[in-house]
Amino acid sequence: MSYLGTTKIGKMYLGSTEIGKAYLGNTLVFQNGGSPTPPTPSAIPYIRGGAGGSYIDTGITPDNTVKVIVWARNLNPGVGTMWLFGSRNANVDKSFTVSVQSGTLTGGIRVGFGDANFDVADKFTLLSNYHKYELDGNVFKVDDTVVTTATSATFSNSHNIHLFGINNGGSHASPAQPIDICAAQIYKNGVLVRDYTAVNYPSVGFYDAVSETVFTNAGNDSFTYGTFDMTGYTPLEYVECTATAYFDTSIYGSYNLPIVAKFRPGGTTAAFRNLLGARTSSSSGRCEFQIGNSTDLNKTYAFNYQTASNMVYQSASQTGNDLVWTKSDNVSTLYKNGTQLGTKTGATGTSFTTSYTMYIGAMNNAGSVVNGFLGRLYHIGFGASANYVPMSYNGVAGFYDTYNDTFHASASANPFVAGTTL
Repeated sequence: MSYLGTTKIGKMYLGSTEIGKAYLGNTLVFQNGGSPTPPTPSAIPYIRGGAGGSYIDTGITPDNTVKVIVWARNLNPGVGTMWLFGSRNANVDKSFTVSVQSGTLTGGIRVGFGDANFDVADKFTLLSNYHKYELDGNVFKVDDTVVTTATSATFSNSHNIHLFGINNGGSHASPAQPIDICAAQIYKNGVLVRDYTAVNYPSVGFYDAVSETVFTNAGNDSFTYGTFDMTGYTPLEYVECTATAYFDTSIYGSYNLPIVAKFRPGGTTAAFRNLLGARTSSSSGRCEFQIGNSTDLNKTYAFNYQTASNMVYQSASQTGNDLVWTKSDNVSTLYKNGTQLGTKTGATGTSFTTSYTMYIGAMNNAGSVVNGFLGRLYHIGFGASANYVPMSYNGVAGFYDTYNDTFHASASANPFVAGTTL
């Protein structure tokens, strides 16, 4: 049996298999997180935290025998490093860490093991939606598939592993944006030493089925708690825009709004097309990313911000290639296979905000829909404001915002077309 304080909450078994959830009244206070695969998303509560300094101190120090499994979502790289979990002495000294990166590795994963870092670039499909992340010694897996294998090393350090960030030489390092963690496990020398599931009673934290205690926030700020019901949803690798399909984000473009997007331009004729954006007029009030023009098919890329029009990236046509675009403050950067194709700085002015909300899949031109995008959209994140991932909901393709738990189908008569099912 299990206890929270002096209250028996119980575990349930089918034969010798633990299947239990336990309730106090109508409140879920325990859910088994020890199954070989995570519970279905519709049944999993999550804790959101990290960016404000909230984290879990697991009390477990790392070495080469440690295995950490985390079920998480919302790993939006945005701007800055997104530490998921780990511990290290300093930089790459005796490290056991997993993070999502920005800069030249935007959208990639970095594994720190021993005294080295191992990078896996262009892995947006391993960041959005809901996944199982596992660092088993020097082997890193996502959804039980090996992604990278670090060089074998024998090491240990004396700093406890943190969730929602890392223990950096005894000080906590927070992720740049919030992260949702649903459940976690830690093994040491093959022994399960932590088996966490998210609870909101008696306080928000993780219930550890091994020690039968609740681990609460060890840092600043506070955790938020929620549930997400994925009934009717099917995760997609991408959605396709074959005509002007778009939706209104209800978010205004601004200087400090981080944006990251993975896309593949398409179409067969040269034209102005917008991945996303809003503008007041042709010469002012703009925050938009435009592809092509009247003569270049998917060759010319423009980052238009406030009053500056910046045509950049005069490379060969990128039709059929997967690209990553980021905006950090007023700086725009475009990547292909982890290599920077170009960068451009827009107008200055930290107080600037667009007068119109941004569309995705087209541009909001003073309230009119123009320059519809053609091609694939894999993922678009607006920092902690929104995180859009491709989904099909009851057969309708669109984007699920994992930060706000809302679904967006096309607002035009032209639907988004469902891509490959994940």
